[in-house]
Amino acid sequence: MQLSDKDQHIVREIWDADLSLCEVWRTHKGAQALDKVPFEGATAEYLNHLRTAERSPAYIRGMGYVLAEFRDLLLDRDLNAHTTSLLQREMKHTRNAHHKRARMSSFYAWCQKKGYIRKAPDLTTERVSRAPRACGSLGVEQCKSLIEHCPESLRGHLWLRLCMGLRVSEANNTEMLELRDRFLIVGAKAAKTRTRRVMELLDGHEQWWKAVKPLKSLRERFEQLRESAGIHDLPRNAMRHTAASHWLNFYQDEAKAALHLGHSPAMLHRHYKALVTRRESEEFFELWR
Repeated sequence: MQLSDKDQHIVREIWDADLSLCEVWRTHKGAQALDKVPFEGATAEYLNHLRTAERSPAYIRGMGYVLAEFRDLLLDRDLNAHTTSLLQREMKHTRNAHHKRARMSSFYAWCQKKGYIRKAPDLTTERVSRAPRACGSLGVEQCKSLIEHCPESLRGHLWLRLCMGLRVSEANNTEMLELRDRFLIVGAKAAKTRTRRVMELLDGHEQWWKAVKPLKSLRERFEQLRESAGIHDLPRNAMRHTAASHWLNFYQDEAKAALHLGHSPAMLHRHYKALVTRRESEEFFELWR
């Protein structure tokens, strides 16, 4: 086949630039207009992808809420119209933006991998250095007040979070929890670390386990309990931090406590060592007998 003068000139330019045909083809494909992929269609496909990847039900529900919120904010624009400036602007109008940036970044990275967008929007922000904060925890009297004011229907979930130290996502997945030979077993699908965890029960704990059952609106229920118990400030993850400090005292062994809580021994030592006294831990565990 005879090449035209124009084609020969282009071939010489490619040769002079030391480019391969594969590089030229990839550049050509990248310059083509992407198909218009509706945001709602992509989100439905992404949620199915998460189910196939066996992400936890709680994670998938949370991702669904975030995607639905941005579907409304972005008026269901096609994905290729989602620019960094547009997303950063909309992030300013939403609550808990740090959490949502992480969720949306995961979604757009998946879209880029699927070829729905050329480049994922950059949702990162400049990090502000802050002094490290001590873990917020509850005193024994506050724990006692929570138990005394806890409705019968919520007692099992209070025990899972405040006494056993389960993460919120783990405690919510009651179908992934089981009791066997005085051990509470957290299934791998429920655990944040995706590894099965076995936790020792103490005397009196089995009566609390019997109260564990699936419940809806747990965030609202615990907020009502906090108000009823007269606790005005409940730091984030305070129940888990409280349990971790007492279990570390109970075991007197960072490795054993780490296995119980699904933490690393180093993190336990850094955050919870000597946070409470042994006497306080004895009083704490006595509340659950």
